[in-house]
Amino acid sequence: MLTCMSNLLSAVEERVYFKDRDSRFLLVSSGWLAAYAPGRTADELVGKTDFDVFGGEHARAAFADEQQIIATGQPVAAKVEEETFSDRASTWASTTKMPLRDGNGQIIGTFGISRDITAQVRAEKALAYQALHDPLTGLANRVVLMDRLAQALVGMERHRSRLAVLFVDLDNFKEINDAFGHDAGDLVLTEIGRRLTSIARRPDTVARMGGDEFVILCPELDQHTDPGSIGRRVVCTIAAPYIDNGRNLTVTCSVGIAVTSDPATEPDRMIRDADVTMFEAKRDGRNRHHVYRPGHRAGAEATTLRTELSRAIQNNELFLAYQPLISLQTRVVAGAEALVRWRHPERGVLLPGSFVSFAEENGLIGSIDAFVLEEACRQVAQWSRQASWPEGFTVAVNVSGRELSGPSLCERVAATLRRHGVRPAQLCLEITETALIQHVGDLQEALSMLSATGVRVALDDFGTGYSTLRYLQQLSADTLKIDRSFVEHISRSYRDQQIVAAVVAMAHALEMTVIGEGVENRDQLAILRLLGCDLGQGNFLAPPLTAAALARRVRSGQRAGNGTVPISVEAMSDPLLTNDRRTGVPEPAPPFVRDK
Repeated sequence: MLTCMSNLLSAVEERVYFKDRDSRFLLVSSGWLAAYAPGRTADELVGKTDFDVFGGEHARAAFADEQQIIATGQPVAAKVEEETFSDRASTWASTTKMPLRDGNGQIIGTFGISRDITAQVRAEKALAYQALHDPLTGLANRVVLMDRLAQALVGMERHRSRLAVLFVDLDNFKEINDAFGHDAGDLVLTEIGRRLTSIARRPDTVARMGGDEFVILCPELDQHTDPGSIGRRVVCTIAAPYIDNGRNLTVTCSVGIAVTSDPATEPDRMIRDADVTMFEAKRDGRNRHHVYRPGHRAGAEATTLRTELSRAIQNNELFLAYQPLISLQTRVVAGAEALVRWRHPERGVLLPGSFVSFAEENGLIGSIDAFVLEEACRQVAQWSRQASWPEGFTVAVNVSGRELSGPSLCERVAATLRRHGVRPAQLCLEITETALIQHVGDLQEALSMLSATGVRVALDDFGTGYSTLRYLQQLSADTLKIDRSFVEHISRSYRDQQIVAAVVAMAHALEMTVIGEGVENRDQLAILRLLGCDLGQGNFLAPPLTAAALARRVRSGQRAGNGTVPISVEAMSDPLLTNDRRTGVPEPAPPFVRDK
């Protein structure tokens, strides 16, 4: 029987083994040999143990598992194991182990089968780090900051004290990038992170919010500590010269400070108040700090914006631009993302960053989401009636986290599709990773229902939150969009390349399509294509276009990312997408600002 089984296992690619009661190998499959003992034969392993193959720690753990199975008769299912070796890097496997019985039912050993999950585990570890740290400076990111701010506010209930939030924004930082290059800019940002950390106290948290924005959380301030003195120290520390290849670079900053002694204060409110106050410091001349005073200019500005945005929704001042999604293999347009714009009567065309967050906070986002869905479906229906329009062309729309928990999401989407005669497969709903974590319970049933109808689902900004594989497996998502923060430094950062490679491998293992966001140059495009990314999105491939311009692009079959003139000319000649109505030149999106 063993001979027959041995012949069978010699053709099995899966990692299968049989052991006796002393955990000595009886048989192994060819797949097991290839993974763990390349160059050795199955006969050589008979009588050997895991200690002859793996590192001591893994071998001891495996031995303990097998002896427990023999003693109890209970199997071990899908155990995640780190496999260590003396001569190569560790790997990870999901292993199921069961008792091996003879014809009388007596346990005579164990057998098991394992599956390699190294790519998934490495992706999770990389994302876990990325979810908590800024990749350039190594500082805490927004996720960590908000968590520690919430904890500090709770701590004030037990110990009476104050806390301060300092919002630090660099003045004219873009000039350094433009004059000396992004490497010099990265050097300055890294040095600023180091300087701020050096002046921070032990309980303080220094975080980078993205771009040229930093936040310092100062908890446990006594009544004698002047937050303004902390702001002055930050301003002076950043203003000291920076040396790059013998050149002196100078940067100043504007600092907004919010202070509270009320533990009931909302964390978001603290950040918002400090942010508003920082802009006041800029308006008053930059290179200075201001301390927030409740009830001043911000209240009137918020009231005005709320009124104007409500009017914009009623008066059809909102419209959509469409940014193409490009196949990285064929470089043809495979779909588009619908991006909302506000044609403000006085300020020109406004990007979403100017109003979407405010709309979410003030109960207006539902109306905006409804407009985007309705208009996108109307446009898809119009395109589809054109001769030879690509059948697989998909338009993606963003869904706010505030709308995900609503009971009528599926009904609204289905009704809109029916009203315009759009096939479900032509629509993709984009949900941010952060919204996924916050609303995962509500999302599972809703997304399953949508997916069952054929509507596609994309997980947006992947890497900015912390999605576990369990969540990805539970949700019916078709597409994963790698956040632009991974792509930005991919041509200069080996770590970012490895993270993206791991994410692509993980997504493909889950049969998901992968989109790289924020493709802004040829090097990024080449690396994403090399790493197996399916689709790309970014101004280097194609900027946001009007519906008519996108239709011309699709019909022409124009390839993207090869530096052809029509890409830029077409966008520049489209005044509806510009913020300068006099010149018609599109306003470039600032770095680290998400166009959603």
